[in-house]
Amino acid sequence: MTSQNCPRTSLLAVSQLMLALSATPVLSAAIPQGDVASSGGSINYPYDYSSLACPSSKLATLATPTYGDKGGVFTVCSSLKIAAPASVVQDAVLDFASYGRWNSFVVAVSLPSNVTETPYVGMPMTFTTAGLVAGINTTSDEILTASGYEGVGEDGKPYTLSAWRYDDKLAGVGARAEHPIVVVDEGDGTSWYLSWETYYAGILTPGIALLRSKLQTQFEVQAADLKTYVEGL
Repeated sequence: MTSQNCPRTSLLAVSQLMLALSATPVLSAAIPQGDVASSGGSINYPYDYSSLACPSSKLATLATPTYGDKGGVFTVCSSLKIAAPASVVQDAVLDFASYGRWNSFVVAVSLPSNVTETPYVGMPMTFTTAGLVAGINTTSDEILTASGYEGVGEDGKPYTLSAWRYDDKLAGVGARAEHPIVVVDEGDGTSWYLSWETYYAGILTPGIALLRSKLQTQFEVQAADLKTYVEGL
């Protein structure tokens, strides 16, 4: 298996031809305003993220902590119940160095040399992913934007929010995307897991949209992989 740059960049030519598509109006899913309570740092758009669910329409998008709910082009999303405590699930989500042990989508994560265990907001990472382009692995540069942000939903259930955004090295002109993960403590030793990535208008976004179905499939595979991994710990 060989590796090359993320298809976000390799599809630049296609993206430029399809740039007009990024101006297509997109409906945003309704987002409750504000957490009941939160701690662990600030985010740009402090919604009750535990109340979200994967969009039922392909035209709907979900908000992200950095970019909010405006300008989204499409969202890929997966959710499921995990028979493991929320703390165990959250630890696995942020243990990037161990992704290769269980994750068949993000098969490796390169971290700064000074990071051994605890990730930090602003930390750069390089993800190596499989399954998007036949026969090759792809890479993307990411920046951690939320690390176990703690909140309590309107239903009284505590949750954590972690997220990372794509770094296109062009200040977001090429593409903006963010991948949040919410882990809700169900109160009975189980967790509800929601993982999504919203892609926003940019030069590369129409080209990335060509991979939407594969991204959706891999998000579902990743969620199932995580469930199997943490339930087996």
